[in-house]
Amino acid sequence: MSTSSQPPLKITHILETCIYCTSLSASKDFYSNTLGLTPDFSTDRMCVYPLGSTTLLLFQLGKTGEDIIMNNTDDKPERERLVVPRHGPTEDLIPGLLERKEGGGLRQHFCLAVKDKDEAMEWEKYFNEKDVKVIGRMEWQRGGYSVYFEDPDGHCGEIASRGIWGHY
Repeated sequence: MSTSSQPPLKITHILETCIYCTSLSASKDFYSNTLGLTPDFSTDRMCVYPLGSTTLLLFQLGKTGEDIIMNNTDDKPERERLVVPRHGPTEDLIPGLLERKEGGGLRQHFCLAVKDKDEAMEWEKYFNEKDVKVIGRMEWQRGGYSVYFEDPDGHCGEIASRGIWGHY
């Protein structure tokens, strides 16, 4: 066991972002056909979209509440067992999240990157043509531009150009 008070290595970036969906098939249709993303693989539990060095995961709400135990036997010590731990809203919260009241629900936020302001503005125009609900836009001090939209579950998506953060 390390006695160092410093993290062992530098973390380089977020590898995965996940979104919980009330209808995985409707969300897959939106992310694949409206946003033009190509899934790496898909099951009834999840859909995986590679995006550069990151990954967007769509999970069916209610299907991530149990650990996924992989290839384990009782004779293995606990530290050697392979487990993907449960995550997402607990079962008692799910009924409330399924009720789509105006402004209610989980409303997770995520941001997808584009090269420049012109590309972000093209997405805004495209969303309007496709009847995707545009819920906001922002011009940032560093020159970046964002357009915010709703996905089928009411999550707050953002398409943003360079210039919203010091590092992007």
